[in-house]
Amino acid sequence: MHRVSKLSFPFRPALFLLAPMAIALLAACTPDNAQSTFGTAGPVAKDQADLFNFIFWIAAIVFILVEGAIIYIAIRYRRRSDSDKLPHQTHGNDRLEITWTIIPVLILAVIAVPTLTGIWEQQNGVPQDQGEVLNVEAIGHQWWFEFRYPNHEVVTSNELHIPVNRPVAFKLTSEDVIHSFWVPKIAGKVDMVPLNDNYMWMIGDEVGEYYGQCAEFCGIAHAHMRFRVIVDTEEDFQAWINGMHTAPDAPVAGSPEASGKNLFAANCSSCHTVDSTAPGSYAREITSQQARWNGWISDIENSGIVSAPNLTHFGTHSTIGAGLKDLNQATLEQWITNPESIKIGTRMQKHAAVYDTADGNAKLSPAEVSDIATYLLSLKPGSAPAGAVADAGGDVDGEDLFVSNCASCHSTGDDTVVGPGLAGIGDRAGSRVAGQDATMYLKESLTDPGAFVVDGFPAVMPEWGHLGVDSIEALVDYLKTLK
Repeated sequence: MHRVSKLSFPFRPALFLLAPMAIALLAACTPDNAQSTFGTAGPVAKDQADLFNFIFWIAAIVFILVEGAIIYIAIRYRRRSDSDKLPHQTHGNDRLEITWTIIPVLILAVIAVPTLTGIWEQQNGVPQDQGEVLNVEAIGHQWWFEFRYPNHEVVTSNELHIPVNRPVAFKLTSEDVIHSFWVPKIAGKVDMVPLNDNYMWMIGDEVGEYYGQCAEFCGIAHAHMRFRVIVDTEEDFQAWINGMHTAPDAPVAGSPEASGKNLFAANCSSCHTVDSTAPGSYAREITSQQARWNGWISDIENSGIVSAPNLTHFGTHSTIGAGLKDLNQATLEQWITNPESIKIGTRMQKHAAVYDTADGNAKLSPAEVSDIATYLLSLKPGSAPAGAVADAGGDVDGEDLFVSNCASCHSTGDDTVVGPGLAGIGDRAGSRVAGQDATMYLKESLTDPGAFVVDGFPAVMPEWGHLGVDSIEALVDYLKTLK
């Protein structure tokens, strides 16, 4: 008989690989790992971790007892001779069979009670005795997260701000496919399902920055669909909310920021909003996102517009690419030039006209890319009140006004966002209403939007008379230049 005394050669390297793999797995369990569920920072995550530990130790005890019994029986009743005589055969033991049925049932009951209690508490409303509840709507997109604060009329993307020690109630949904919302150190995952709302709540009890992640496979960039949760002090959170309603300072004429603003308006504003600071902008952004989605889903292959992150005060963000890299001038220029170099699968690169090139890079010079990046990094709360238009150099710039107030709903070309594209509007406006020239028609459209609603479009345009006479005239003059 051939007897194998040593492990055959192919298995030896595997043994050497097991050690570093085991070390890597153990290292992932350290509380210092940003996406580890150990080292919790909220009561929901702590309760879930306690439940996991409770079940783990029950499972460990059962494993030791069962494996110990198997080893004992294997040794105690091993074959001791070459005799073929059968030992005494037992054909059943009712008492033993009842025992090993009842014990697992009791163990499962012990596990089920805290599990079902935890599920019930998580799904039946946020506790009302732990401070004022903050309501947040989280929407999953391929492959980024949108966050809306309906009570504060704030919308942002990929970075979620919440106050410390206050309950946050989430309404979770998805625009496209099934995603899942998960902040390992604060709360466990809940699915985000299209056309269906799920609910969860959490409390962050330590100020700091935490990692979030989509936890449901959702396509090619699933692993790169991340976000940040910033747990602020109450004062910092209120300052952030106030800042999101404060318009950025207008760029100085002739500066890289001013150039970048114009380039952004021409190439990016059909999909990205940067001006959700003024009254009414929250509702417009929701309408705009829905219109972008409808436009994309109606012609997926040819659409030049997609749902995209809101970039209001983007300069205050800490990351880019849904949490993939630190935000700075270099990474932002890399992202604008070639998003796929940071994150695969971006719809921006596939659909935006500025990327319609052989190599997929943006049709922009390095200087133009730099100006756009500089402009985006300058988007921070300014000194002017929300809705005010800063005066750069003493003259009102119609193009600046358009970018700040109109670009989230109207393109300067033929693309439809929420409202119609405005290419050639100066020529068309003069023939719309008998007795009115283009200037009169455009002024009335801005100050009384309900007077002229284009067929096929919703009557959602706000009234812009608060901009003032000079600003309205500058905006009309700019619109008449669009060809």
